[in-house]
Amino acid sequence: MEILQAYCVELDRIVDIYEAQEAFFALPPVRRKRYTFRCSDDACRAANKPLVSGVNYDKLAEETEKYRQIHFRAPVGHPHIDTCVWVQGHRQRSADGDTDDDGDRHPRIERAKATHVIDVFDPKDLDPLIAASLGTSTTKPPVDPDPTDIDASGGVRAHDGYSSTTRLERFIDCWSQFEGDELKHYQITIEGRTLSYRQAVLRPNWITQEENGARIVYGGARVKLWPDDKPNRLYINFMDECEKLPEHEGSRSLTIDLSLSRIHACRGGALLMQRIEQAQVAGYYLRVYCWGAIKKRDQRPGYIVEITSLDNLVCKVIPKKPVS
Repeated sequence: MEILQAYCVELDRIVDIYEAQEAFFALPPVRRKRYTFRCSDDACRAANKPLVSGVNYDKLAEETEKYRQIHFRAPVGHPHIDTCVWVQGHRQRSADGDTDDDGDRHPRIERAKATHVIDVFDPKDLDPLIAASLGTSTTKPPVDPDPTDIDASGGVRAHDGYSSTTRLERFIDCWSQFEGDELKHYQITIEGRTLSYRQAVLRPNWITQEENGARIVYGGARVKLWPDDKPNRLYINFMDECEKLPEHEGSRSLTIDLSLSRIHACRGGALLMQRIEQAQVAGYYLRVYCWGAIKKRDQRPGYIVEITSLDNLVCKVIPKKPVS
């Protein structure tokens, strides 16, 4: 049985696994200890207090280019009550043919993959800091549903939460599991456009003007804090250039330009900065994914990606392959 949210004892609130990871790395290193999680269903927690396991949320670097799937799971020996939202959701997915119960009508491997594939990504609009400065709301209503929602027939609608997200990293963690023809097979809908996984995530040198602002951009990157003595900005410089866009002031380079005050004000800012620091360690490199429009830099050569929400920016620390 898979679980999308859990009650964190130390935080005294219900979190998803990415919120747990952000909170964990916001702590000073000497205070970091793995959290204790219990079921997010109030009645289930009151009755049985079942433990929930958080998997891989306490790691900074990846092991391979197929990224760790951070998630909650229900360990054996900690039963949930029959009316628990996750038990109900598990039964519904079993009825739909999406679980690993013996005798199910779909092949085991294909069923496991289909259950976890994200097919809707709804990017967030604004970070809280930017929204406050503009006097507006932070985001559109999120796609990720409250797993306790009840449908018209009285059933629990937990399934949708497995396939849709407003958080880019959740989609990228899914996308990275596939390769080759699999990327052509699976589809994602982003702001009304339906694309194959292969079409949706492109390197800067593949982006055309027509695709600008309608694709997730990714690639290896280098970072620079500026100025050197008392930095207040972070520059993330893609290694690939925008080869299919016209030169701007003699350059096709692509950069993400962020103020450190904005990063520190966001919930995941500490995790972002620690990943960037870890990527500078020998034997690792940084790969970046982002959603935003590519625009000409003001009074400077090249282009920038406009990142309206830091949830639309993902930095992954990847071990370098040994030279054979």
